[in-house]
Amino acid sequence: MIGLSQGQEIFDKLKVQSKMGSGILYLLNTGIAWEVSEKGLALELNYDEIILVKEIKKEMLLISWMERKDRYDVKFNIKNANEAVQKVIKYQDHKRLTG
Repeated sequence: MIGLSQGQEIFDKLKVQSKMGSGILYLLNTGIAWEVSEKGLALELNYDEIILVKEIKKEMLLISWMERKDRYDVKFNIKNANEAVQKVIKYQDHKRLTG
């Protein structure tokens, strides 16, 4: 389980698999956090840092972000990737509306 900063809330937890192993993608009120089993926190992004969230295949989710001038991508194997995309977009919109 990840440690949350003050004011952070977990909206949803999604089981994912990646090249780094299995883990949990947490959808927070502030962004996403990806925790790899037995390795710890691997990625944390605010929703405004995410430039793309997309279903690549029925069971593959792509999340992209920028750091300086470089684009980074992470791919997750997940059941029903389209549903995961819709959840991330929903929470991104919620963040935009609530600040």
